Amino acid sequence: MKITIMLIQTVLLLPIFGLAQNGKNEGYIIHGQIDNMPRGKQYVYLASIVRDQELHTDSVLMKNGKFTFKGRVDEPCMVSIYTNVPDRKYPATMGLFLENAKINLRATWDTSAREYVKNLIVTGSKVHEENEYLFDGAMKRSGRDKIREGYIEAQRRGDTAQMRALTKANLEALEVYTNDIQDWVAANPNSFVTLRYRQMLVPKDEAGLDRFEAELDRMEPQLRSSYLAKTIYAEIDEQRRRLKIAPGTMAIDFEQPDKDGKLVKLSDYRGKYVFVDFWASWCVPCRAENPHVLKAYNDFHPKGLEVLSVSVDDKREAWLKAIEQDQLPWTQVSDLKGWDNSASKLYLIKAIPANFLIDPSGKIIASGLRGDNLHKELERVFGKL
Repeated sequence: MKITIMLIQTVLLLPIFGLAQNGKNEGYIIHGQIDNMPRGKQYVYLASIVRDQELHTDSVLMKNGKFTFKGRVDEPCMVSIYTNVPDRKYPATMGLFLENAKINLRATWDTSAREYVKNLIVTGSKVHEENEYLFDGAMKRSGRDKIREGYIEAQRRGDTAQMRALTKANLEALEVYTNDIQDWVAANPNSFVTLRYRQMLVPKDEAGLDRFEAELDRMEPQLRSSYLAKTIYAEIDEQRRRLKIAPGTMAIDFEQPDKDGKLVKLSDYRGKYVFVDFWASWCVPCRAENPHVLKAYNDFHPKGLEVLSVSVDDKREAWLKAIEQDQLPWTQVSDLKGWDNSASKLYLIKAIPANFLIDPSGKIIASGLRGDNLHKELERVFGKL
């Protein structure tokens, strides 16, 4: 069974750059064995294979803890091998770096372990070994692994004095750990693992993004053209776009039709405080938040507050019914394109409810206001009732 998954995945499954081993597209083979696995047959999955600029998931039948995967990757990538566990919400998971090589994997099944597997040993992947040396090795070289074990034990005993001592020790060890990693990264600027490390550290400010992008640009051309590098450049671009809608910036204007088809612009509210609320009729948290927005509107509209709601609905009837049910008296707009709503795309809306408070000059002064926090911010702006 093969399932094509497009470019949306979790950080755990992010790919790493590389070419086919020794310049040949010979593919990979993984021989896996999980000791003490309950007897029988069940599927085991290999997720986040980088192939043809997409992420893929393969599955094979595991029999008595043994399985084999064969295929190819465009570049080394961090993948997850997992199997579902009956009556358990999350699967049993093992992570490794996959590259076009012969790889052996061995682990032990243990239902007392957090992931149901422990003692994972991976051989045959040089990138995996490099990553283990850097991150797991830095934990051991800094002593943070022993500190963590000691803290868990002290916590179990309720020994608060020991917990405080180990917390202090961890701060000192953290500096050693961080320096260890940074020294290795500096000495290996064109490593696959270095690129993965950089992916974890995309800056939030413009100056930091400029420096970060310059560092990426100095990497070897093949590394810069990798799948992972492309995702990092996309994250840089998105962060720059986020900076354009951060508090203190001028709100981006947009135009959407209201319930009657009349076009409404955000700039129509210039000279007033306006609370722009992104929601949808099918969104349970949005509907739960509507009473808070309604109360804020009733309390502060007499003082000059306006509300403009933008729905990411794609069904007009459901949108209008929700407006009526929740008794929302302010202007409602939507182009009824769902998540392709043009206004929500401008404001990088990927989860709702989401909102922005804009001042009379058109500047964003706050965002993400929900529940009591909305009322507190409006009291700061308009004064307490």
